[in-house]
Amino acid sequence: MRAVVDAVAGMLRAAGVGDVFCIAPSALLSEQPVVVRWAGFSRESRQDGEERGVASVEVFAVRETDAAAYDVAILCEAAVRSSGRSEWNAEGSGVRILGIDTDAPTFRERDSSGRFVWAFTVRLTVAREI
Repeated sequence: MRAVVDAVAGMLRAAGVGDVFCIAPSALLSEQPVVVRWAGFSRESRQDGEERGVASVEVFAVRETDAAAYDVAILCEAAVRSSGRSEWNAEGSGVRILGIDTDAPTFRERDSSGRFVWAFTVRLTVAREI
């Protein structure tokens, strides 16, 4: 569900977060990206013309220092959690976001460039057309 990933990336951009990508970029393109990645969908019910469930998206903050990665992850998590309903849905996407829940950011790893990666999961209650 590309629309869900794009919606979360849009929430981050609307909050002033820079270098937001939906695919991890090369370190040459962006040394300090925030990456939004699809994590899956779990259907909870199916109605006439739509299905409802939970879509999961992961948000990664990549920085040169551990403290900077943590700070950006906290900022991003707060931006997504406090976003307004008007920022949730894009017309014509076939997906309606009904609710948002986030986990607290956690340290994930150091990437192949030696940068620190902190991340959190966003769970979105969605209805999508079928």
